[in-house]
Amino acid sequence: MCIFRVWNVWFLLLLLHRGDTATVKIGVVAPTPQDGYLLAAAAEAALSKVEDFLSEEKKQETHIMSEQEPAEEFKWEVTVASVEPNEPASMPDQVCAQVASGVSAIVAYGKPDEIELTAEAAARSGVPLLMVAPAALTVPPETLQQWEAVHMYPHSSILMKMCATLCQAKGWLSAILLHDGPVGAQLVQGIADQGAQTEVLARRLPEEDDQDGLRNLLVILKKAEHTKFIVWCDEKCCDRVLAQAQKVGLLSERHAYILLALDLHTMDLEPYSHGDANITGLQLFDHTGEDDIMDRWHEKYISRFKDAINEEEMEKIDQIRNAAPTSLILTYDVVYEAAQRLRNFDVQLDSSEECQPYNYHIYADTLINHLRSGEWDGLAGQRHAGWLRVGELTRGGRLEFIGMWDVNEVKWDRRATTVATLAPGVMTNQTFNILIAIIKPYVMMKDSTERLSDNDRYEGFCIELIEKLAEQLKFNYTFIEHDSNYTKMLLALNQPNMDFAITDLTITAERERQVDFTTPFMNLGISIVYKKPRAPDPKLFAFMLPFSTGVWFCLGVAYVGTSLVLFVVGRLCPDEWQNPYPCVEEPQALENQFTLANALWFNLGAVLLQGSEIAPTAYGSRAVASAWWLFALVITSSYTANLATLLARKSNNEDFTNINELANNDKGITYGAKKDGATYKFFNNSQNPMYKKMFENMEKWKMPEDNDKGMERAKDEKNLFAFFMESTSIEYYVERDCNITQVGGLLDSKGYGIAMKKDSPYRQALNLALLKLQESGELRAMKHKWWKEMHGGGACNEDEGFESEKLKIKNFIGLFAVLGVGCVLGIIISLVDLMLAARKKDRDPEASYWKRLADELRFVFNFPLSEKPVQGPLLPPPSPEPEAAEEVHEEHEQEVEEEPEDNESRMRSMSFQSNAPRRRRSSLHTASVRLARHAHRDSQRSRASRRHNGDV
Repeated sequence: MCIFRVWNVWFLLLLLHRGDTATVKIGVVAPTPQDGYLLAAAAEAALSKVEDFLSEEKKQETHIMSEQEPAEEFKWEVTVASVEPNEPASMPDQVCAQVASGVSAIVAYGKPDEIELTAEAAARSGVPLLMVAPAALTVPPETLQQWEAVHMYPHSSILMKMCATLCQAKGWLSAILLHDGPVGAQLVQGIADQGAQTEVLARRLPEEDDQDGLRNLLVILKKAEHTKFIVWCDEKCCDRVLAQAQKVGLLSERHAYILLALDLHTMDLEPYSHGDANITGLQLFDHTGEDDIMDRWHEKYISRFKDAINEEEMEKIDQIRNAAPTSLILTYDVVYEAAQRLRNFDVQLDSSEECQPYNYHIYADTLINHLRSGEWDGLAGQRHAGWLRVGELTRGGRLEFIGMWDVNEVKWDRRATTVATLAPGVMTNQTFNILIAIIKPYVMMKDSTERLSDNDRYEGFCIELIEKLAEQLKFNYTFIEHDSNYTKMLLALNQPNMDFAITDLTITAERERQVDFTTPFMNLGISIVYKKPRAPDPKLFAFMLPFSTGVWFCLGVAYVGTSLVLFVVGRLCPDEWQNPYPCVEEPQALENQFTLANALWFNLGAVLLQGSEIAPTAYGSRAVASAWWLFALVITSSYTANLATLLARKSNNEDFTNINELANNDKGITYGAKKDGATYKFFNNSQNPMYKKMFENMEKWKMPEDNDKGMERAKDEKNLFAFFMESTSIEYYVERDCNITQVGGLLDSKGYGIAMKKDSPYRQALNLALLKLQESGELRAMKHKWWKEMHGGGACNEDEGFESEKLKIKNFIGLFAVLGVGCVLGIIISLVDLMLAARKKDRDPEASYWKRLADELRFVFNFPLSEKPVQGPLLPPPSPEPEAAEEVHEEHEQEVEEEPEDNESRMRSMSFQSNAPRRRRSSLHTASVRLARHAHRDSQRSRASRRHNGDV
């Protein structure tokens, strides 16, 4: 237990002596229920400590108390106001409600404007107010003295004086004051009034959710080369400022900070403790002596909610227990001390029924003055009005005590501790400036509808690579944009404020003399980019491509020869001579179905997979037919397979296929590379005679100034220009521009690396990190992402399996031509056949040739007629009148009743028909006709026989 003097302490304790019972009733008012319950648990912990102390004291003084005299009881109660969350206007009403309920002191916590409203309500009600939060800057100390309140938190005027003393002690000539409210001018003036010799420039911090605005502000301050900063805001705001300062490179050994928040110990400051920046913070007391206090607080808080706390809330409670906020310690401290003093007061403090003006408790002023001016013992460590502890951030995130500020000076108490330093090459929590150049896809400007700043403006392969390296090595970085002149970039890299450079920087011997490079993060080589050749139009007779001319000739010979063999074998085989009249048991003659025409038709049907109505019956003809079928099956299958492949294959009209053809081309194709780039110097320094000759030609021509201009020239249809560049860049452009292609292989092998100053201590760490990324496959995945997925990647990918099915009409134009020629040829042959038939005078000998031809044509185009008479007119006569039609019908019936012509006349008619030229018919049709003729002859013979028998 330490002795300490009250520093601006305000507190009221209600001690009611009713009989033998002393009761302490305290109210808590906070902007949110959560804050109220936290403070209530601290008050309960303090009162329970008083209760334990009185119990122990009574045991030691039992010889004074008589057996008839009952021991005094100590009772206490803590109530939490039901304040509407984040509604400052409701806090004064809750003060009045607390007073009406019988409390005699209220613990108040909140923002400065909320505290001011609460204090005014407490002053009207006459109840002492215990303020454990800072008052507004606009409230002077005199006003605080007039309130019925004990102000436990240091006033802003004390912090101003403390800040002025620290700046003078540190020897700061100038500093930037970062604040979070519209009080910058007052703060600057207040620090100046305290006798500060430091020139202070105020800058207001952006809103809490405006991270980009804060970063932009810090970047501007960095460019102005400011190194000393005073941060006037709460602990969360300080953490936000340090986080952004680390990202922009304002936490190096050249920078220093004074943070005026008293709860810095509740934040995780470890990430900011490795950059060697001097960070000074303040504390009201030594937090190492809080274990007993926070154990009691934890017990009371848990007992209030019991089983209603989940795991997530329990973690938050444990965090508060390990790093207690200043408001909880102040609440515990003042409640405990006041309870100890008031237990001996023999007074009764009447509660006010309403918040009426000048309705004061009769002893409120006495108690408040006693607490403000008295000296008392406490548990939170030694405290005195105007005392503040000074600490500096050390490795690990702890504020180490280095001195005590006492009104006008800082009494330094720096212990002789060994400050841990980073091992050479360790990049943890350091901030580096990295040069970049806008080159697709390595570094690009990010497209966004929102306003972006600093590192957020960029994206690309190199940007993501730095992000992964920073995540692995835990360093911070700031991108600094440079132009694509790599010679100037390497010169800028050797400036003191630059650390690394990354883009498509090729590792060369010349560059290695100026800077160091990491191990290559991407391997590549020089290749050629040229406009994509257009596929030629398909040939007219593309369907004949599967076989060569010789094969087609041999197929024709095989077809004709096999047909002749089948014709001969058919005549040789007795079984192929068949009865033409199946219904006649003993025909006078046999016919062979394998005529020369039928043999040709049979073999053609087999080749075209259409079959034929002709079927061999003899073993010899079947053997020949089987051999031909097997031959046709293989030939047809081979043709079909090759035809599908050849029609789908895309042939190219390439001007050249490799660098040798390009160097010796006679088509007027020029070539080149980026002027003074690594590829250009490759040809200049090469010992290869062909490359030397090519470089001599390149010197005669104007070279592109950058890769984009070279690509434009390469894909220009009017120019014949081949552009040399790195294969990785070619792969990127080929994925997005379908008018260009990569020609040939790689001319050399090299890599891209991260450049840094000579003998940089970070080279080994970066090399190991790059190797890990390569082994895990992340580099390969990143390349696939930025080359084939992002920003239109994969637009020119061709699915060969799908494209092979999409054949255009040009591929079949020759086949359609053959079909058309065949149809026209068939029509011509049919017309010739018809003309020859009309020349004969069998049907109408007396008519002229043209008359017979016209009748034939009229019959052909009279489509409703499906039967053609053998003799007589082709077309039926015109329809007669009704009377004539009846006469014709009667005559027809008379003719039917007459006897048919004699047998000899019928035979002559059949003989005449048989002597006519035979027409080609199918075997089934021929058999049907023969069967009809045979039945007609049998009928005639039967009639003649019956007539003869009748005559006899």
